[in-house]
Amino acid sequence: FFNKIDNGGGGGVAFGIVAFFQVFLKQSFESGRQWGTFATNILKSVEGPTPATIRPRFLLCLYVNFWYVSLQTSINHMREIEEMSLKFGETSLAYMTKSMRFKFQFFRGERLSTLSQTFDTNLQTMARFNSGSLKYSVLDREMIDSLTGDISSTPYAVFNGKIRNKQSLLADAHSKMHLQIAEAVHLKDFNASFWMGDYIEAAKSSDIALLFPSAKMPKVQLIYHMFYRGIVMFHLYREGKGEKWLEEGNKMQDQVQIWVKNSKPIFENKLVLLEAEHYASMGNVVAAKESYELSVELARDNGYVHEQGLAYG
Repeated sequence: FFNKIDNGGGGGVAFGIVAFFQVFLKQSFESGRQWGTFATNILKSVEGPTPATIRPRFLLCLYVNFWYVSLQTSINHMREIEEMSLKFGETSLAYMTKSMRFKFQFFRGERLSTLSQTFDTNLQTMARFNSGSLKYSVLDREMIDSLTGDISSTPYAVFNGKIRNKQSLLADAHSKMHLQIAEAVHLKDFNASFWMGDYIEAAKSSDIALLFPSAKMPKVQLIYHMFYRGIVMFHLYREGKGEKWLEEGNKMQDQVQIWVKNSKPIFENKLVLLEAEHYASMGNVVAAKESYELSVELARDNGYVHEQGLAYG
C-alpha cells in the first residue's frame, strides 16, 4: 500500500507514518505525536485534496490520528476520504476506507441494527471493488450477527462458495500468509465473547490474537483489545482463576495509563474503569465504587454510551 503513494506530499507523509510506527513500538508517544504532526503538516501544505494525497490521508486516519482525536472526528475524516476517493476514481480505496469506518463506528458505539443494515447495503458492492477489505467486513458482520442473535444472516455467501465460514476463511488466510486476516478472525471471536460475557473464551481468543506480529500495530483494534482484555483479566482473577490474571490485568491498566497522555477524552474513562476493576479485585469496595461512577461520567461526557454500560456492569 505504501508503494502506491505518489509524489505531491505523499512520500513525505509515508516517511512520517513509518517514523511514527517506529517510535510507537518503543512507546515514545510524544515523539509519535511529533511525527504525526509532521505528516499532517505536509498534507496541509498541499492546496486542496488531490489524487496524490488521498492515500496519505487514509493512512493518517488508519494509523495515527485516532490516537489524538476522537473516534467521531476520525469517522468524519473517513467519510471525506470516501467521497474524495470516488471523485478521483479510487473506488478500491473508497471501499477500503468504508470498511474501516464501519469498524470505527462499532467501537464508537453505533447501534448494531444500523451497522447490520449498512453491511447489507455494502457487502456485495465491496466484493466487486476491494476483496481484501471484504474479508474484514464479513468478519465484522458475523460478529454483529452473533451479538444480535441474527441466525438468518449469511455474510459468507458474498464469496460465492469459495469461503464458506470462519474456519475456511482462517485456513485461506494461513495458506496465503495473510496473517492480519488471521489475527482479525481471533479478534472477532474475542470481541464477540467479551460482549457476550464469556470471559474464558474471550481470554483464549485474545491470547491467540496476541501471537501475531500485527497485534502490535498502531491500529484502533489495539486500543480496544487491550482495554477489553484488562476487564477480562480482572474478572477472571475475581472468579478465582489465579494470580496470573491479576498480573495481566495490571499490565493492561499500565498500558492504558501510558496512552492516556495522548488524549484524555479518548482514554481517561477507559483507564478509570480499569482502575475500578483493579480496586474491586483488591477488595477495595469504596474506591472501586467511586472509580466506576467516575468512569460512567467520563464515558457519558465523551459520548461512549456502550462504555457507560461496561462501568455499570
